[in-house]
Amino acid sequence: MKLILFLLMAGARLGATAAPPNWDGEYPPCDHHTDLMIREHTDLGVRISTSNQALARQFARAMDFWAEVLDIDWHEVHTQDCSIEVLDGAAELFDSDAIAARAQSPDRSAFQGWIAFNPASRLTARELFVVSVHEIGHLLGLPHNPSGSSVMFFLNLDDSVSLDATDLTALAARHKLRTMTSDGVTNVEVTMPN
Repeated sequence: MKLILFLLMAGARLGATAAPPNWDGEYPPCDHHTDLMIREHTDLGVRISTSNQALARQFARAMDFWAEVLDIDWHEVHTQDCSIEVLDGAAELFDSDAIAARAQSPDRSAFQGWIAFNPASRLTARELFVVSVHEIGHLLGLPHNPSGSSVMFFLNLDDSVSLDATDLTALAARHKLRTMTSDGVTNVEVTMPN
């Protein structure tokens, strides 16, 4: 009996694998990336290191969106005193041109607060905004949401996306929300750029 239990336990350990580390690259670090895991009010430094001016504008709008949802402020920095960096990713980060962006996960090792956009991906201003909101959501710890109406759904760039109760509940477990209803959550609409 002890041998069977030992083999079962050993098999479970062999089958259990840790999450893979975050993607990496030759990008300067963000020295304050751990600020993304602070539960209380925080002021995030954001380094916008992209040559795509439309992306820079829409990423700033996406940060404004998150500042309305969470108890955060943000400001742009041009140094390693950043919490978040948006950058033009190297081609090897993307399996295809169809992948618009990748964010690191705060729950994996080698987290730096980076979001890389695929320079080969051609997105409209509306799509850049939605993808930015989505990828920042990942930096904040949100997983994909199976609801097609959530901005955290992984295949949807429609005009009518929002954060739903599932997203807000997950956010509230990690961060302080700006406003809450009596039931603790509310839907938040994403305002699309013109």
